[in-house]
Amino acid sequence: MKLFAKTIWSLNVVVAVVLLLSYISPLVDPTKFWLLSFFGLFYPVFLIINLILLVYWLIRKPSRSWLSIVSILIGWNQLISFANFSSSTSNNSPHVINVMSYNIQNARWAYSRNKEKRNIKSAEFINFLKMHNDVDVLCTQETGFFGREIIEKGFKDIYKHKLENKGATLWSKYPMGTQGQIDFGTNTNSCVWADIIFPADTIRVYSIHLYSNNISRDAAEVIDNANLNEKETWSGIGGILNKYKKANIKRSEQAKKVRYHMSKSPYPVIIVGDFNDPPSSFTYSTLSESMSDAFCEKGLGISSTYGGRIPFLRIDYIMSDQSFDVLKYNLIKNEYSDHYPIRASVILKDRQETKGE
Repeated sequence: MKLFAKTIWSLNVVVAVVLLLSYISPLVDPTKFWLLSFFGLFYPVFLIINLILLVYWLIRKPSRSWLSIVSILIGWNQLISFANFSSSTSNNSPHVINVMSYNIQNARWAYSRNKEKRNIKSAEFINFLKMHNDVDVLCTQETGFFGREIIEKGFKDIYKHKLENKGATLWSKYPMGTQGQIDFGTNTNSCVWADIIFPADTIRVYSIHLYSNNISRDAAEVIDNANLNEKETWSGIGGILNKYKKANIKRSEQAKKVRYHMSKSPYPVIIVGDFNDPPSSFTYSTLSESMSDAFCEKGLGISSTYGGRIPFLRIDYIMSDQSFDVLKYNLIKNEYSDHYPIRASVILKDRQETKGE
């Protein structure tokens, strides 16, 4: 029994240390030391293990529960970016802006070579979009020709900013002034922006899709065929790490480009999209500086925006600068993509005086 307790305590020390390393991850640029970002990716796993050990020690020997308590509380800001319990705020002002972000995976779910099946599934996807016709600004990622067709049928009579062969798009009920892109040198990963002219204000909105890890399939294969005694398993793990390293460095460079562009905006800024990185990352830290994360402000529960094999991943965001108040945040669970759509309602602070109109 003593040996078992010592083993559990040793495990507790290890997971407490790796949890602390995950807190450092957002502070270190992957171009300088990429390995810390790997700890940040698995923050939710390390947190959950610490919580389990905390409960174990509270039952078996409360005096040893301090290690998990301290290691969890040190990362309080990370904790509320993973799980939050805020309530929405009602506001009837005409100046409320409803924003949606959705990586639609080019509406692959609806596509079929069978025309009848494709029409049925496309109609279902289009009906989903029509259910959210109160959205003022829709930002999509991984939007090819087929996906654009579906959006245009679901959101009629809207303004759009889309570039040929670029997956990030912007759709708005209101006219757009100046438009542009931040060129990442790829088609799949891209960033477009537009100055949207609302009735009383002009606001710059970014739709962003940062460099993908491209490890989901590899990770699934390792998980399904894992045998630590086989060379192929370790080769697969090494391949995943190499891809992850490359992707992290790419995303950090892209995030810094976007951050610089945002700093030059003459208008209030909203940034929306698929960052392909969790809150415990340098990418998130760079883009969220002086911004309000809608989930952290008004989220409820655990917002895992990725529906693939890797659990607890929140990699899709809606952020607004300090000119705004966040009123609502919602995650919408559906099967139309490997990402879930997210929605938020924001309002410029100097428009709050019209509350209740």
